[in-house]
Amino acid sequence: MKILFWNTYKNENINGYIKSIVLDNDISIVVLAEYIADINELITMLSLVGKNMHQYMTNGCDRITILGSLNDVQPGVQTPYESLQIINKKDLLCCIHLPSQIYKSGDMARKVAVSTIVEDILAKEKELNSTNTIIVGDFNMNPYEVECMDATFFFGMPIHKESIRETRTIAKKEFRMFYNPMWNFFGDFKSPYGTYYYAGSKSDNTFWHIYDQVLIRPSLRNRFITENLKIITMANKNSLLDNSGHPNKKISDHLPITFEIEDNKYEHKN
Repeated sequence: MKILFWNTYKNENINGYIKSIVLDNDISIVVLAEYIADINELITMLSLVGKNMHQYMTNGCDRITILGSLNDVQPGVQTPYESLQIINKKDLLCCIHLPSQIYKSGDMARKVAVSTIVEDILAKEKELNSTNTIIVGDFNMNPYEVECMDATFFFGMPIHKESIRETRTIAKKEFRMFYNPMWNFFGDFKSPYGTYYYAGSKSDNTFWHIYDQVLIRPSLRNRFITENLKIITMANKNSLLDNSGHPNKKISDHLPITFEIEDNKYEHKN
């Protein structure tokens, strides 16, 4: 199961780029934020080259659009910031687009949204008796920010060996961890240096940000194909970067990410 996520920046002409990424990476599920292009056109474009996909139900979550080639995908909770999808009755895919940091109310709105999403995930994991959970989307924050790392929020750990304990008890309350592999993209040893570039006036601005992320429960680590986690910089035979090496806003201000969760090699942990 190969998944693509991209915030498409309300680009009405984005379909050719999406088609190229899907074909080049053999994508089976496409998750899009800020998508306003013609999805029927995209589905037709893919079918003409032998990639048959259909749209999944996200009614109630206008910020996310999902399509894919998998048949056994059922909708779970749909809220303004999340779309839960249950795959093969075992795996939980939580697709998110959280409030932006640009607006003054964004921080509090994001905290409330994350708390709600965590509650929804825990409830669905209990219902499915499975911790095969993936969170993917535009977090509008970096992996090191509070809502990503704090135990009361996503609790996304940068080191898998620390996350394999699965839970941590704080003040006599148990919190369940995620593993966040996106930490591996930080630093300047390898480009691109993130998925989003912002040269703002904040004194602690790092310029490059990893707002587009995937988090997985530790039980999925053996199915997660490390080398297939990528920040994509080419599509439709064109660079997605401008002449300065930043995301080309004529296409999108975010770079897409792809990753793979291998099917059936390891049993799901219940």
